[in-house]
Amino acid sequence: MVVANGVNDSVICTTMNNISFFIMFAMLPSEYFLYLSSIKNTTSSSGQYLIENTTSNMKNTVIIILFAMSLLSSCTIRQDYNQQLLKADSLMQLRPDSALNILKSISSKKLSTRADNAYYALLLTQAQDKNFVVQKDDSLIQIAVHYYDSIGDTKMQAKAHYYWGCVYRDMNQQAEAIREFFIAAPLTEKSKEKRQLGLIYNNIGYIYNIQDFNQKADSIYQLVEIIAIELKDTTLWAEALSKQGSIALSKGDDYFPIAEQKLSNAFMAADKMGYNRLKADISASLSRLYTRMGQKEKALHYAKLNLSLRRDTARAYRAFFILGDAYYKSEQYDSATFYLNKSLVSKDYGKKADAYMRLADIAMIQGNATLSIELERNSSAYKDSLYKFRRNIVTNKIIKAETDAQTMLQKLYYKWRLNTYLCVFILIIVIIIIITIFLYKRYRRKNYLLQKDKQQIEKAHQDLSQHYAKLQIDIVQKDLEIESLRKELASHQVNEEQRKKLQDELDEMVLKRKALAKEAFLHSPLYEKMQAIIKDYQDKDTSDKELSDQEWQEFVAEMDMEWNNAITELCAKYQLSKEELHLICLSLIGFPFSHLEYLLHLSRATLYRKKNALLKRIDTKQDCDFEEILQKIRS
Repeated sequence: MVVANGVNDSVICTTMNNISFFIMFAMLPSEYFLYLSSIKNTTSSSGQYLIENTTSNMKNTVIIILFAMSLLSSCTIRQDYNQQLLKADSLMQLRPDSALNILKSISSKKLSTRADNAYYALLLTQAQDKNFVVQKDDSLIQIAVHYYDSIGDTKMQAKAHYYWGCVYRDMNQQAEAIREFFIAAPLTEKSKEKRQLGLIYNNIGYIYNIQDFNQKADSIYQLVEIIAIELKDTTLWAEALSKQGSIALSKGDDYFPIAEQKLSNAFMAADKMGYNRLKADISASLSRLYTRMGQKEKALHYAKLNLSLRRDTARAYRAFFILGDAYYKSEQYDSATFYLNKSLVSKDYGKKADAYMRLADIAMIQGNATLSIELERNSSAYKDSLYKFRRNIVTNKIIKAETDAQTMLQKLYYKWRLNTYLCVFILIIVIIIIITIFLYKRYRRKNYLLQKDKQQIEKAHQDLSQHYAKLQIDIVQKDLEIESLRKELASHQVNEEQRKKLQDELDEMVLKRKALAKEAFLHSPLYEKMQAIIKDYQDKDTSDKELSDQEWQEFVAEMDMEWNNAITELCAKYQLSKEELHLICLSLIGFPFSHLEYLLHLSRATLYRKKNALLKRIDTKQDCDFEEILQKIRS
């Protein structure tokens, strides 16, 4: 197996470049920053605060940010995959055919990074496997294997090695396939992908089984059964049971009851799931079992069922042999001869040898000794070829593959540990160098800047609080004046001319009070919080701040007081909901309509619908605003 080289060099190169940049940046002379600080002397008082803070924090802030970026880029692998690849991956389990179509439509020009190319190679191999496309070339999946081995992504490594094994299985290179499955198994277990682990063991068991390592295969299928039960995967469970039943069948007469029980349970599960491929395989095993048990009718029934469930009944050579064998045991020699001859097209030497032997027996029974001898010779020739192939090639390769898998896993493990140690060592060096260079400079200015920032913030808050308090006092004073004027108006001791004059004074006082209330609100902590929420949503589409119910109540109360209780009257008259009440109040304060969605957490379209519905309920024009409505109520 080839594993991509150069990982250590790439990690070292990336990190050393970052170190060089930081050393260069941190060693800039202090005069450079002092020069920037001197600019504040030529600015106005409002500009001084901004430039001073920007200059004093610039160096440390930039260093910290870039240092964090360095750590991330040196020790982590960032993978921003192509969106079409992510879409194909999301469809892989439920709609593998759609996933395959998407992958085939992706142009190579859109795969701009190594990560995209590796991800594409892995997904395309996976999609072809899930769509039962026989793959005869492993060059594609090697791209994924080499990349994920190089970055040490355990989950993707496991997946890549598993599908490399699947490709080798399709290429009939069983030793290479089992090697990749053995590499994938511990990686999959480490990444806690239980279902994939079950599939890996299922493939290992399959290879052991076809190579007659029945004891190993049985142990593996027992593991598959346990995993299937944990996952509640009926299909995987049925497949594990069917394979255990087939292995029990090969052990002899004493194991026939066990084989029958396991195969029957597997058949019922596959039948319930409607999984015809598995149901056909189990039917084949049941036919062979009942043939050996002498139950001819059952053997023939399951042999016919096996053939009928195959997708391609014209090339179901194994099914032809099983049905021909069942007819042979039932002494229906013409039908047996027909299906056994059809099975001879198979490339499976074992099946060819058995078919020729059955045909030889039939020829002998029918009195054609010459033909029987010729057919028996053909059977012996295929048996000899099969024995040599298994003994000289596959068995040794399987054993070697198990050892190679362990060796490769150790290499991958030590490679990962070496990369980790190198990364940690380099990061420690980076930290020491950076801290040594700029800690002293930072320390000299730290206390001074902290104190100055604190004083400026406290002064700003103090000014804001004083202004807000003054406005509140002015509002209270205006309320007293308004109340006094109202009492005077209510008195019967004034004539019409005085009443008109007092009313004009009252209206003017109410307008001044309204202006003060609005200004007070614009300098209040609540308004500041609203503005902060709006800015958060504009900057990052979310905010960790939220207006509490109490804050909403205070806001509505202030607006109602500003509008001389007109909002309360409107709410009582039209039974306004909370959202409608909040919508009216926010509109009155002058927020742009586009900002209301951030405070009310409703889409702009919903807000327009609510506004139009409310105006319709109030029975007013659609272009009328809430301020006009409240003025009518107040008047």
